[in-house]
Parts: sequence; C-alpha cells; structure tokens
Amino acid sequence: MNSREYRLLRQRRRAARIEANRKRNRRRDTEAEHLIGFARMWAPFGGASAEDILVHFGLTTHRFIDRLWQAIAESKCTEDEILRLACVYPKQWKTSESSPDRRPSTPAGTDYSTDLKTCKR
Repeated sequence: MNSREYRLLRQRRRAARIEANRKRNRRRDTEAEHLIGFARMWAPFGGASAEDILVHFGLTTHRFIDRLWQAIAESKCTEDEILRLACVYPKQWKTSESSPDRRPSTPAGTDYSTDLKTCKR
C-alpha cells in the first residue's frame, strides 16, 4: 500500500466515523427535544402525572426529571423557559417527615431561589 492509498483509506475511515457520530447525536437531540417538549406541554397544568411519564417514557418521575435536566443543560432553552420548568420539575425533591407532600428545592448549580418562591404550587 503506497502513501496515496493509505491517505485515501484514512479519509474514508474518518468520514465514516464522522457520519456515525452525526447519526448518534441526531438521535440524542431528538430524545432531548421530546423530553423538553413533553415537559413544556404539561408545565401549565402543574406537570405530567407519574402515569403519563411512565406511559410515554417508561421512567419514574424522579428519573424523568433527572433526564429532563440533562437535556436542558445541553439544549438552547431560554432562561424564562428554564425558570418555568424549574417551578414544575425541580431538579431535587426534599421530603420532610412532618409533611408527606414533596417540596421542591433549588436546582443544583443554579440560583432560582427567588423565582421558585413565586411558583404557584
């Protein structure tokens, strides 16, 4: 194999690798868009029920919220959208023994404390 053939082989391999990565990333973007779209759709109603999340994604509510925030971190959502979703789908849930209902905490790495106080629950 001479240098020209070797160079062509490397170029073909590189092109195939780039195409494979592009297809893989496209699928992930579609999944992220689906998660964020579903969350946006249910946000005005206080969020999707555990049953709806299970039916559409096969996930528990906590796992859905984890994946949603991973998708939001990689997306181009505006700050207003993120704040709206933070009100409905808080990144972490706190539970207290005296109160059986769950209380949202501030998503890690963000400062939405003042905005979360204005969230209607």
